[in-house]
Amino acid sequence: MTSLRAGTSSAVITPDSLLYMQGYGKRTSPATGTLDPLEARVVALDDGVTRAAIVSVDLVGLDAASVARVRKAAEASSGIPGDNVMVVCSHTHAGPAVQTMGRLPVDGAYLGCLERTLGEAVGEASRSLAPVTVAAGEGRTDFNVNRRLRRPDGSVGGPNPWGPVDHRVRALRLDRADAPAAPGGLGAGALPQADPVAALFSFACHATVLMSANYRYSGDYPGAARRFVERAYGGRTAGIFLPGCFGNLRPNLLTPGGSFRAGSDHELTVLGRLLGSEVVRVTERLVGEAVEGIAVASRKVPLRYSHVPDEGELRETAAQGGELGWWASELLEVIAREGRLPDSEMGEVAALRLGRHWIVTTPGETLIEIGWSIERGLAELGLADPERGDMTLALGYANGNAGYLCAAAAISEGGYEPAEAYRHYLRPGPFAPEVEPTLIGAALDLASAIG
Repeated sequence: MTSLRAGTSSAVITPDSLLYMQGYGKRTSPATGTLDPLEARVVALDDGVTRAAIVSVDLVGLDAASVARVRKAAEASSGIPGDNVMVVCSHTHAGPAVQTMGRLPVDGAYLGCLERTLGEAVGEASRSLAPVTVAAGEGRTDFNVNRRLRRPDGSVGGPNPWGPVDHRVRALRLDRADAPAAPGGLGAGALPQADPVAALFSFACHATVLMSANYRYSGDYPGAARRFVERAYGGRTAGIFLPGCFGNLRPNLLTPGGSFRAGSDHELTVLGRLLGSEVVRVTERLVGEAVEGIAVASRKVPLRYSHVPDEGELRETAAQGGELGWWASELLEVIAREGRLPDSEMGEVAALRLGRHWIVTTPGETLIEIGWSIERGLAELGLADPERGDMTLALGYANGNAGYLCAAAAISEGGYEPAEAYRHYLRPGPFAPEVEPTLIGAALDLASAIG
């Protein structure tokens, strides 16, 4: 008999007004409308001793300060300790501006309403707890590709079909424990019977199907996939997208000349169906098992910058104008206010053990190589056995978004992610190579402590 209980809730977070959108610096005017609703999904978990929640939301990311306010609201509405609430963002580039990114304004009224709404949704989920079993499975779809091609001139960027990529579709299904679950399969007796409370699914691909010319709110492919999953289960199951470590992966939509291009509305629907149908295919064949306990832990770790400019450097850059000049001017204001620029920032790594399965989070646009290292590390420590079907989901875009968190090898190569994007995130410098072992080490330490 399982001791784990779970409950879910949902919330629409589409702004009532047309706000500036986030994800592309090329956009210079507010949204023009809505293609599909922006939403949040919550799953609350309780084993009688430990309580936790996962909030999945259609946004490009959230600053750590916003996450702290969501957690405070969640604790007030649910009683779940705020530190036990994981807040993950799908990283859609078709949502409103909500975090420090570029020079477009964040609407404070919307952000405050969003934070309260997410907190209240955790409370709603916690009031619908019912016994569940857990099952995990894996499938595949291949519409993602590495985007860091090393060109003959030494520059980095563009479709790289030879680069690291993860085509796995990973799913965790939480079933109502009173549902019949006869094991079997096609050609081997009865198919499993299940009544899922939630289908949590993870895929590693930027939510950038629509790209910068789009000015309509959209959950991009994660939203389309979630809607497919929920329709397939008759509206009784919450589809919850968990963003993989996809800092260097994106949709493989190309022009005839081989460059990246935006997808059409139809292609967005198709990619959602491809992912959603694979999630359903995988989950339909799973048999749930009792879970006696969960555990959760988190740690703040220093993310050091490799170079912090001095005031003279910034004044020279500010005089150039443009995006670089804006970045330098903003940092000069920080120096005037604080007296200096920081040489690092704190980011949160968290781990949730769900029976014999793991969800491990990192606080930014983490490259896939780091996610793989976390997975391998848990297996090498004997905390997860992939051969037995134990699943480790290494996530990015969780509990804050500090920008690109790159593997040391990518930093040495250069390119947008390690060497340019930090200015868009208004950081004083790129992250240092030591960030990679810092994230991996913290993840493994946390898992060891609660495994």
